[in-house]
Amino acid sequence: MEYVTKICPICGSEFIVLKEAEEKAIYCTLECLLISQERMRGEDFSSLISA
Repeated sequence: MEYVTKICPICGSEFIVLKEAEEKAIYCTLECLLISQERMRGEDFSSLISA
């Protein structure tokens, strides 16, 4: 098995994932995934308001 190191775009932490899952593993924890989803929801609402 081969591993790669990635950096979480939310918190900046380094984390290690299997090379096979490199493209799918974006966030280091479920908490960072949830933060990302909340930010996306906020952007959706703000784009509707400004339109």
